[in-house]
Amino acid sequence: PPKDDDGFILYESCAIARYLNKKYPNQGTSFIPTHPKAEALFEQASSIETFNFNAFVAPIVAEKVFKPRRGLQPNEERVSELLGMLQSKMDAYDLILSKQKYLAGDSVTLADLSHLPYSATFYGADFAEVNESRPNLARWWKDISNRPAWLAVKDGA
Repeated sequence: PPKDDDGFILYESCAIARYLNKKYPNQGTSFIPTHPKAEALFEQASSIETFNFNAFVAPIVAEKVFKPRRGLQPNEERVSELLGMLQSKMDAYDLILSKQKYLAGDSVTLADLSHLPYSATFYGADFAEVNESRPNLARWWKDISNRPAWLAVKDGA
């Protein structure tokens, strides 16, 4: 849903999260680094999520979760095609995560947390093996998906 901040309307969850992080820098944990190199790695990880994760997982979720909710049949050929393309992307994630705890380094950032909604839906649509077959990806997923704040809101995501 859109965020209305005294008449300033903003939509898209990542834009809202970035806005709130900057507007309230001294409240809670900052999930966007401010040091130039750390911020660059965060931006890199955010791009990876957009173009190497969401670009494949979002349409798979649309086919396997959202279409059936509307009484439509999923296009299994499309799902297989997307899943095939996703595999090498997840191999790259596993390689990145073999060298560091999170996608942008050793501290959790919004780039990690932004994966939660689609990942949880994807995972729940019988695609757990995509993560679980890759040890570093599985470790990372277990870590971010068990954060107390996510556990408190995940059923409404």
